[in-house]
Amino acid sequence: MKSLYLIPAFGLLVHAQANEALEILEGRKDAADAVATVAPDDAALIQGGAADGKVTKSFVPSEPSAFSKKSHEIFDPIWANTTIIKDEENPYMQELTMIGLFEATGAWGKVETTTATTATQRNLDDIAMRRAQLGARMKAFYRTEVTGIVEMAGNSRMNGIQTLKARTEISENTGVTIGKFRPLSTQENGTPDGELLTNERSLMSNMIAPADSLGVMLDAINKDWTYQLGWFSGDYSDMIPNVKDNGFINAGMAYETIGKTETGVPLRSRWYLNLLHNLDKDGSEVLPRHPHGSSAYYDDIVSTGFAIQQDRFGLQGDFTIARGDKNAWGFTLTPSYWIMPNTIQLVGRYHYADTDQINALSGGYGTSTDPFFSGNESVINGDEYHSFYFGANVHLYENRMILSNGIEYSIFKDELDSGDETKSLLWQSGARLSF
Repeated sequence: MKSLYLIPAFGLLVHAQANEALEILEGRKDAADAVATVAPDDAALIQGGAADGKVTKSFVPSEPSAFSKKSHEIFDPIWANTTIIKDEENPYMQELTMIGLFEATGAWGKVETTTATTATQRNLDDIAMRRAQLGARMKAFYRTEVTGIVEMAGNSRMNGIQTLKARTEISENTGVTIGKFRPLSTQENGTPDGELLTNERSLMSNMIAPADSLGVMLDAINKDWTYQLGWFSGDYSDMIPNVKDNGFINAGMAYETIGKTETGVPLRSRWYLNLLHNLDKDGSEVLPRHPHGSSAYYDDIVSTGFAIQQDRFGLQGDFTIARGDKNAWGFTLTPSYWIMPNTIQLVGRYHYADTDQINALSGGYGTSTDPFFSGNESVINGDEYHSFYFGANVHLYENRMILSNGIEYSIFKDELDSGDETKSLLWQSGARLSF
């Protein structure tokens, strides 16, 4: 019944405003005296008309929590000291900044292996310095950015120069990168270590990731599209690799948009496709990057996926196929949600990997998830893998100071060979500091 009373009221309002407009046009009333009717900021948005009765309040963007704002007041002046030089008037060096990442991780729980006749169980209780990186970034000659990072954690194969590259801007939307840096593979591998939502990358990403190597990469931007094409040496070195053999070709493309939904919610989406073609076959020292006993070389790696960020909610997805001596494929879904903006973020992850060949999958557990970091003693093989992770990250200072805690359950099957099945339930914690 209320709508019946609103109809004549609305008609009177329209009639009054029409008369007022007519008086202004005829010169009988000054436009400055006209009263404009403005809808309040929290006025409802009516969708679908009055017939279906769907009413949605206008979107109110989330703001950083009071804790986040306070942390910026405290730490911004401290972190500003990492910038040693900042002078836009200097024609040679415009900026020099120290960069670093230190991360300790721990894992506690049980790993149980079931065979045809027995079941064995071991307790896992381990803490490790997962990452210890120190370096610098320099902007010079207005067109060039040089980045150098030394890795100091992990075994001898992990230590050394992780990155030493220079990107020069050729034109406004094109550039070339030369040096030792990370090739394109999965979205997880492309995420900087300091921005990972979990303590470690998934089994498939770690297994197929090429080692950082000497290469050259061209990049170009055309509206919402980004294109990359490069070549990397097949030589491995913990310092600077040599130009060796035929290496591998690396290419990628991505489409990214920033907009809003119909209700005004900010929406950022990205789709990518990365390709890697190995010209050296089994002669490559970079693919795989961890040459344990049952590791396989790869001829081609194709990875595609997406990333969506809608206000507090985020979702990332990867799908990867690796072909070569042993074929493997898998996908990862990683949802996230800020329950306290910029401070507490819930993170989940489901990862699945599969193969139709014996022992084509390999990986580890807990602080030994990545064999490249932890060595041969952590490697376990199989042909089907599932993992489920759920946790929370507390951002004490944006991505620069993070405490993470979560629980992960995994199933690693070896049905094509021994018939063994290994299950693990682990509590994982981490502390990360970066600048």
